[in-house]
Amino acid sequence: MATTAPDFPSPARGNYALLLLLLAYILSFIDRNVMAVLIGPIREDFAISDFQYSLLHGFAFSMFYIVMGLPIARFADRHSRKWIITVGLVAWSLMTCLCGAARSFAALFVARIGVGVGEATLSLCWAFSAMAPWPGTRSSSSAASTCPGPKRLTASG
Repeated sequence: MATTAPDFPSPARGNYALLLLLLAYILSFIDRNVMAVLIGPIREDFAISDFQYSLLHGFAFSMFYIVMGLPIARFADRHSRKWIITVGLVAWSLMTCLCGAARSFAALFVARIGVGVGEATLSLCWAFSAMAPWPGTRSSSSAASTCPGPKRLTASG
């Protein structure tokens, strides 16, 4: 009984998808760090303390990025990652626009939560896609060992 390899996209289509994911991830990285660059203007415009700034830069983004990561990952296992990434990018973009339009600390805090949730879809889905089993293999454990995210969650990483 011969087994056939699963259908994979052409190298050109795969490279195009990789380029789009790379560009989105670069923008995600820049977006995560833009708060650090704009610390002065943000603190001045909103008249916030160091503690409030740390909530915006750290807690609002990171905690919801982590908390929403679990349900998003579960959803990504069962549904189209392409559409999850698309919805996440749209949500992330809208929330980034709301960050720019925010007129209060509370509005900016809620928008940063949305940015974290939107970015979580991108990071999780591209990681799962990258770790999908290669033709002829039965698991993605070797791919998972090269991804920085899962290594941080293990005792050895």
